Amino acid sequence: MTELRDVNQGAGATVGGAMFGSGGSMSAEAMKNVSRSANELVASAKSGGFRVTKEAADPIIRTLEEFLNDIDGIEQELTAFDQAPPLGDHDYGKRVAQHMWDAANGDRSARSAVQQLREVLEKSRDALLFASNQYQAQEDEASSSFKGVGS
Repeated sequence: MTELRDVNQGAGATVGGAMFGSGGSMSAEAMKNVSRSANELVASAKSGGFRVTKEAADPIIRTLEEFLNDIDGIEQELTAFDQAPPLGDHDYGKRVAQHMWDAANGDRSARSAVQQLREVLEKSRDALLFASNQYQAQEDEASSSFKGVGS
């Protein structure tokens, strides 16, 4: 059975801020750990490593979906970074504009963090959906096997 554990590993943040290091900046290693844990959660659910009732999973799934809807709005706001800012046609302005665009869209950018967070939330939601559907299917099967017994 897979267990959920603190993915932060002492990087200087609480579980709620597991993606951030002690300086408040994005920790790539912490995000890799969070993503790896989400993958393990999905694999565990698919292999029957954990099951959860629909009643227990539904509020968590709803919350994850609310977060995913919030991310939709954030991603809309990040479209402002689709183009480099117009800082003039001179060489220096072009280089600074390109640097700003790279910073806004690179691997360590807010956009990248939001995309990675989306993936983790989607995987977590999918694992819970799978685990709760698996639980329900097993309950239905057990219930049908007892029908007619003792009649």
